[in-house]
Amino acid sequence: MSSPTTIQALKDYLSRLQTLCQQANPSGLALQEPFLLAQQHFQSQILPLGEESSPALQPILTEMNRTLRLLAMDVAFLQAARQPLKAQQRQQQMGERLQQLLGFCEALSQAISNP
Repeated sequence: MSSPTTIQALKDYLSRLQTLCQQANPSGLALQEPFLLAQQHFQSQILPLGEESSPALQPILTEMNRTLRLLAMDVAFLQAARQPLKAQQRQQQMGERLQQLLGFCEALSQAISNP
């Protein structure tokens, strides 16, 4: 699979997760599966791009990896949240992280197409 389609696939996973996250009272379990798919795709398809391509990609990939780890914690905390306010805060934080990740995907696409 080429880099642009690989990045587009990750964007699709993240967009799907973002749509679920924007629903009222999303279930943590419902968010877990699409998150895991996005995380697996990142680790198996996107992360290796840093080894194959220019060193300029490394900072973007590092930030994406860090943000995905934080997003994993948000998903877990949302599942554990018992108070609606806490769940809402996690949901908002997840939305912000997903927006960041989508921005990183754009930066990655640009860095690959304009080495």
